[in-house]
This record gives sequence, structure tokens and C-alpha cells, in this order.
Amino acid sequence: MRNVLRCRRGSVAFATTVAMIPLIGVLALGGEAGSWYVTQQRAQNAADAAAYSGGLQKACGTSCVASGTFDYRGKQFAAQNTFCNSGDTSYPGSKCATSLPNGMSQSVQIASLSSWGGTAGSYVQATVSQTQPTYLAKMLGLSTVTIGATAVAKINQVAPNPPCVLTLSGSLSFQGSPNINAQNCSLFSDSQANNAIDFTGGGMTLTGSLSAAGGCAGNTTFCNKAFLYSQPVQNPYTALDGALTTLCGANPTLPTKCGLPVCTGSGLVAYTAATPCTNDNLHITSNGAISLNGAASTCTPSTSFCVYFISGTLKITGTPTISGTATFILLPGATIDNKGNAVITIAGPSTAPSSLPTALQSSASLFQDMSMYDASAAAVQFGGNSNINLTGTIYAPSAAVTFQGNPTINMGNGTTCGQLIAASVAFNGNATLDSSGCPTQVQVKSPPQYVQLVQ
Repeated sequence: MRNVLRCRRGSVAFATTVAMIPLIGVLALGGEAGSWYVTQQRAQNAADAAAYSGGLQKACGTSCVASGTFDYRGKQFAAQNTFCNSGDTSYPGSKCATSLPNGMSQSVQIASLSSWGGTAGSYVQATVSQTQPTYLAKMLGLSTVTIGATAVAKINQVAPNPPCVLTLSGSLSFQGSPNINAQNCSLFSDSQANNAIDFTGGGMTLTGSLSAAGGCAGNTTFCNKAFLYSQPVQNPYTALDGALTTLCGANPTLPTKCGLPVCTGSGLVAYTAATPCTNDNLHITSNGAISLNGAASTCTPSTSFCVYFISGTLKITGTPTISGTATFILLPGATIDNKGNAVITIAGPSTAPSSLPTALQSSASLFQDMSMYDASAAAVQFGGNSNINLTGTIYAPSAAVTFQGNPTINMGNGTTCGQLIAASVAFNGNATLDSSGCPTQVQVKSPPQYVQLVQ
């Protein structure tokens, strides 16, 4: 018996057994805390997706492919990452359970912020959390734990200046040796194709910024300077297209005069209450000066500008100097054939026109600052040695616009800056785009934007 009491065999095992009890508890508690970490990472992924997608929706506005508010889009992408508010689980692609385990709840909040971190701007914040019961942590007095994550997305302008050239569906292309000076405005393509910006040849000169919703093809030197895969720019003149459909019908026989009588005479005739007509298949051969304000006293007297409707083909040859404050409206099927040495200076009116057909009157305000609205899908080419000075917007949503040869396009006059918005735009040969006359702070509609996670 004395030997048994003095025996030390098994003492280490006993001590180990006693020590294992708290060790197992610590390991189990660590495992529970590890599961919290996994949940937090999932919550962060959901918050990141929610903030970014909400920011994209807010940036593109009505031009978004998918409809809905930024709040809806943020909650949809949180749901696709298994986080939803109670009873709010029916989003497309949702992976949320229709009912959560007893004692568990989730929260998803999407907010628009005008500043973040002391910096003003446009932000979307997503806050995602999950509250759940604890197990071993109850021994420490913690009955529930809330695991959350926050993400903030900032909506940025893609370049220092908004676009003075915007393509809506096709490419923005450069071929030959064009001279592009976009130092006071940028060029943007809404095309999402791999060749949204397309360079053929390497002889061009480029000053300023290029951006696209898609990719860039051709010369890598120029492609490397472009901002690619950016958020598409919203078309600011969509309402005009609907108004023109009301005037001309959905599927008119082309070229159409949209029910307007043909103007009489050998020159351009402005649309007025006395002459509500369209210039149909007009050929300008003059070598002299043509004032677009000639009939201004009967057009919009207070501001002295006129509206000219064009149907068929407007052909310009010779060396006329066409100038004035006016808006040209090319009806569906109309074309411009300008191959002479014309000097064309068109200033978009600073106010809305008062003389318009009834169907267009509700959209009159959109014609402010617009020098040309080309509603035709026919290709438009400016060529020869034409000198084209634009101090207003050219809107050609369905047309491919090409500058071929040696035309010069001056976008600004020091106080205003024109915009060229078309289905596609090509600068070929030695065409020159010059924005040096645009104000330093260009004010045009729908600047390009991109979304960036900042938290």
C-alpha cells in the first residue's frame, strides 16, 4: 500500500486531462469566433457588391440597361450574396433563405451620401449586418453577436472634362493623320464593343482624353491613353426622338417630308408661321455669303434665329459662306452632301425656338444650343476643304458621321462649346478637331462617370 501511495505513474495524464478542459473550451470558442470571421467576410462581399452596383445604377440614371433605383439595385446584389432584410428576399438571382434559423436576423441598408470622409461628392453607402445567437460565448455573458460590414462607392467623372464628341452605339474611329485637340473637352464612345475606340494608322496627333464603355483596337500607343470600360454616358436628347416619331410616324417611307409642304424658292427658307415648310432636295451653288438670320425677324424676333427643316438631299458645292444663329432639323431619310469649299459657321441659339410644328413644341427646350438635329439614319460626310465652325450641338442619334479629307471642326468660340452626338463618328484623312476655343470649364450635358469603391 505504501508503494502505491508513493507511485507517480499516471500523474501527467491526470494533469493533462484537467488542463484539456479549459483548452478544449478555448479551442471551441476560437472555432465559434472563426465562424464569425467567415460571416464577416461574406457580409463584406455583399456590402461591396451592393455599394458598387448601387453606384452604377445612380451613375447611369435613365440610360441604365436595367431599370430600378440605386436602392433596389444595391439590395438585389446584396441578396445575390445571401444578405436580405426580413421578408425582402424576392430579388432576381437572390440566394437569401425565405426563413432564417431561430434567433437570427439580417439587415441591408443602402444610402445616398453627398459627402464621405470630409470630401464632397456623390456616394452610395451599403451597410450589411447579421445578428445571431452565440453558443460557448454565452459563458462570457454574450448571448448574441452582430456581425456587419460597410462599403462606400464614389461616382467619379471619368476625365477632367465632359465629352464634346459622343458616339451612342458605334465606334469612335480615327484613320490616317487626323489632328485631335480635345484639351478642353473629351471624346467618349458608349459602344461596349472591343473596338469602341478604333485607330487605323499611327499618324494622328492627340491632345486630351478619350474614353469608352468598351475596348480599344489598333494603335496601342493611343489605346494606352484611353479610359476604357467606363460607365456609358446618358443620351441627353432621347425625348427628341419620341417627339419626331409623333411628327413623322413610326415607319415613314424615306426620304420623308413628315407632312410638311415643300418650301418654294431657290435658297434656304426658314420654318415660320407664314412658311411652315421643309427645304426638299435643295442644292446650294452660291459662291457668296448666305445669312441664316435673313428671315430672323419672322422666326424668333427677340433672339434673331431661325429653324430650317431639310428633307431629301441638301447638296453644297462651290465656295459659299453660310453663317448665322440657327437650328437645322434633318428629317428621316435626309442627307447632306458637302464636298465643296464652303465655310459653315453655325451657332446654336441660346434660347428655345418659338416656331416649330405642334408635335415638337413640347420638346422645344431641347433645341436650345442645338445647331443641327439629324433625325436621319443616312450617313453624313463632311469633306473637301470645308471649314466647319460649331458653337452649338449636332445631334445625329442614328447616323454615322464622317469627317473626310481636310475639314476643320472648331468646337468652341471662347464662351460656349459645341457637342457632336451621333451613332458613330469617324475622323479620317487630315480632319482636325479643335476644342481650344471651348471654355476651360466646359458645360455640356451628361459627363462620363465611373464608380470606385472607396471603403
